[in-house]
Amino acid sequence: MVSFIGCATIPSSKAVAVQDADQRIVESCKFVGSVTGTSGWGDLAEAIGISNAKNEAREKAAQLSATHIVWTLVEGGHNPNVTANAYKCE
Repeated sequence: MVSFIGCATIPSSKAVAVQDADQRIVESCKFVGSVTGTSGWGDLAEAIGISNAKNEAREKAAQLSATHIVWTLVEGGHNPNVTANAYKCE
């Protein structure tokens, strides 16, 4: 049995505030940029890797003052990576 406890990154409070959305939700919001995230945790720890990559992208979105994020690519495998569009909604 393999345990990966403690390997997941913990996002900042600003990153946690960035909400997942779809294109319909952000249609009247301001696009603030594209963000990406990657993780070295893949294969057997793919779920942790995807979570870490999303946390990295969420941190970048928070730095752009985004309130919402729309995922455009989520890839697992050996080197999980994500791409998203960040939006600021009033």
